[in-house]
Amino acid sequence: MSKSSKKSKQDYEQLGQMLTNIYETGYVDRNQAYKMSFVKGLLGGLGGVIGATIVVGLLLWILTLFSNVPLVGRFTESTRSTIDQSQK
Repeated sequence: MSKSSKKSKQDYEQLGQMLTNIYETGYVDRNQAYKMSFVKGLLGGLGGVIGATIVVGLLLWILTLFSNVPLVGRFTESTRSTIDQSQK
């Protein structure tokens, strides 16, 4: 099956039924599955926060390089003064 092929609603319903059967038969411990889903959510959220922090930091750093450009310069100076005030 190629990546570009779209799955139909029936395919997704069959997949859902198979997953339900796996849980109902006890093949997978339900508590363990919930724990793993919780940990996966925590790590995904943490990764998102760290990634967003890095992107915003890099964006601000790049904007400070353009402090001589008229429109961008005002914004970077405003941002710089806000950061300086918050550090005091």
